[in-house]
Amino acid sequence: MSGAAYWLQRQRKADLHSLAQHTGMKDYADLLKPDLEVRLDNHLRANQTTFGKDPQLSGFYKRMVASPVRRDAGLTTALALTSGDEGVKKPKQRRQTLKAREEFEHPSENDTPPLSRALQPITPHQTNTSPSSSSLAFARALPLPASPAVLADRIEAQTTSFTTSLSSSLAQSRFTSTLYSLRTALSSPTSIHLLALFLELFFLLYTTVPFKYLTTFSAFPSLGLNSSISIKVPDLFALLSSHFWAPVGLWAATSVVLPLMAGWVVNFPHATAAAGGGGGGIDGVSFGVVRGLLAWIVYIRGVAIWGVERWESRGVVEGAVPGGSVGIVVGAGLGVLAGIWEAVLKK
Repeated sequence: MSGAAYWLQRQRKADLHSLAQHTGMKDYADLLKPDLEVRLDNHLRANQTTFGKDPQLSGFYKRMVASPVRRDAGLTTALALTSGDEGVKKPKQRRQTLKAREEFEHPSENDTPPLSRALQPITPHQTNTSPSSSSLAFARALPLPASPAVLADRIEAQTTSFTTSLSSSLAQSRFTSTLYSLRTALSSPTSIHLLALFLELFFLLYTTVPFKYLTTFSAFPSLGLNSSISIKVPDLFALLSSHFWAPVGLWAATSVVLPLMAGWVVNFPHATAAAGGGGGGIDGVSFGVVRGLLAWIVYIRGVAIWGVERWESRGVVEGAVPGGSVGIVVGAGLGVLAGIWEAVLKK
């Protein structure tokens, strides 16, 4: 590489663009830096007479004039051989041969074969550590952040370990077995009927049994109680009055007693089991159908079954049960659908 080309190579690309614009070179905007250097070198050499005295290009032309001309080593050796001493005498060659033989037979202590020198250990003071190699070693010693793939693998490993430990802990405890047993118990028409009856009875008792004031707890700021708390308990004397038994008895007759009798009498599973030599209990489908029909007749249509139930009792039941009379019909219908679905699955 000539000195002028090396001068162009040391320039930045922006400076090369400025020189190309200054010298009037065209089609240089899309060139890469190496291509731009070559184009600009040829352009400046071709227009040396025009830009030779330009101060901005003085460094280029000075290095172009001062660039050494590489000589052919083979040509120089040939000229030296032809112009050298042609009359070299054989005794001189003989003396050189004897000297080489003496050096081979009697080597000096300072002479070490090249192979031995290669096998000798290198001491620290013999190594020349350059700034670039020391910088590279320092960079390698720096702790680098983990790549996204490594971070993802670590997170996945920790998640897998946590899931495995949680699964083993649940397997050793009775929580999983209890949960499965509860799910099995609730996945039946009988559970749906019992849940609906429990909700209706709870809200009916909450409405028909009043709460009586018992006492008041004073405020205890040290315990976090900043205001007094009034304690109320159910008034059990209401169980002796007709205001309690009239609505509760009406609800029990239409939602429990009569549907149970109908489910025992009209029992399709019992007929199937009897044909196979078995027995049956209460038919959930018949229970739900009769319960829904009675709720529609008594609470919606207002028909008196025995002629003794009062409108006040119907109003109390409808106001206490979630959804009123429609809620009772919906609960009975859900139990019927669950019983039909169970029968279909058993088939």
